[in-house]
Amino acid sequence: MVTQSAPAPLGLIIDPDGDTVQSLSTLLTDKGFDVLHCSSIAESRAALKDKAGATAVAFVALDLPDGDGLELLGEESLLQDHTDVALMHHDDDPARAQRGIREQASYFFRKPLDTEFVSELLEDISREYEQQRAQAGVDDSVAIDQFGMMRGNSPAMRKLYRVVRKVAPSNATVLVVGESGTGKELAAQTLHQMSGSSGPFVAMNCGAIASELAESELFGHEKGSFSGAERRHAGYFERAEGGTLLLDEVGEMPLDLQVKLLRVLETGKFRRVGGTQDLTMNVRFLAATNRDPETAIRDGLLREDLYFRIAQFCLRMPPLRERERDVAGLAHAFLHELNAEHDSAKRFSQDAIEAIVAYPWPGNVRELKSAVERAYILAEQTLEPEHLPEGQIEQAGEYLRISVGESLQKTEKQQILATIEACDGNKKEAAEALGIALKTLYNKLKEYDEDD
Repeated sequence: MVTQSAPAPLGLIIDPDGDTVQSLSTLLTDKGFDVLHCSSIAESRAALKDKAGATAVAFVALDLPDGDGLELLGEESLLQDHTDVALMHHDDDPARAQRGIREQASYFFRKPLDTEFVSELLEDISREYEQQRAQAGVDDSVAIDQFGMMRGNSPAMRKLYRVVRKVAPSNATVLVVGESGTGKELAAQTLHQMSGSSGPFVAMNCGAIASELAESELFGHEKGSFSGAERRHAGYFERAEGGTLLLDEVGEMPLDLQVKLLRVLETGKFRRVGGTQDLTMNVRFLAATNRDPETAIRDGLLREDLYFRIAQFCLRMPPLRERERDVAGLAHAFLHELNAEHDSAKRFSQDAIEAIVAYPWPGNVRELKSAVERAYILAEQTLEPEHLPEGQIEQAGEYLRISVGESLQKTEKQQILATIEACDGNKKEAAEALGIALKTLYNKLKEYDEDD
């Protein structure tokens, strides 16, 4: 009997430049990749209709005979989320490089390519491809990888791990973008852990602080600088000294404070409110948002110049619905933690796992964890579908089914989270739809985080 070997990962080169194609083809072949070469946008689109799923890495030239290579990225892209995308150009092109990284690319390479760095990247991708293939037959219920503070085996998460591993040791500013509950702060904590920093990790939620207090909270204030300032106050920049500062929900920061933050990031110096002395910033700066940055800029909520400064690297957290392979494994991991904490041995029924896997989890990992904790409390020994929140299993379309007798607090939470999801994570729009103040919405979400 002849055993068929598993297919090799595919490396796609989209470039008419013969020298670059030859160099990349040699590197790809040496690392065990099959090679597919296309010279134009039209040729690439035709090839990707059949080959997108197999494409592990794509090298895309910005200048192609029939248009801009960026046309292959974004909403119309045929390249899948698990594919590592590297843009190439013969010169620096910051505007197009930033646009490409916002949309789908992970790297921008200047020609002639740094073959040593590209070789290391291909080795990483090849090694993880082999690990995925080895785990293909492993039960996800018992196999969930952890990378820093993040968990997941899915191709989208493995791609994220590769970028974090490369970016963490640098001093580059990083913007983490993702829906609520996807684990943006965990990604930031992982960047901090892997940076080698011995300083603290400090997070500030820009949306949870009143606008009139935001500057004082960020930069600190001197005694007597305003009414009620009875003593000197160290702001977040000082508290994060020698470590990492995360500004969560940076798109909710007042625009006048965004101007001051930009100046601090450019000069490396800041002043406490009411102070006269410049202090030197000594922190690794990270930011996070659940908004689409381009939409936030267009809506006047985020300054474009600040965006370009804080997004030297843009990490996109995949929503749980795009991590199908991870759902069961995460549920089992959460249950294992609860069993260890309470010295118990509860387990999921097969029906419960099937219900969990079938649900799209609009609240992402946070919602899944909360559902497992609820089911654990209700179940005697085996967690069944009836132990899961009914709304989470029966939510469909734009309607939310609520059980008779459900507590008002729980009903309110389901309604708020579902409305945020329906508004694509836009909290301002969700607050308007719910008829509440944006500040009230943030207070509610903070309560839910504390409850979780």
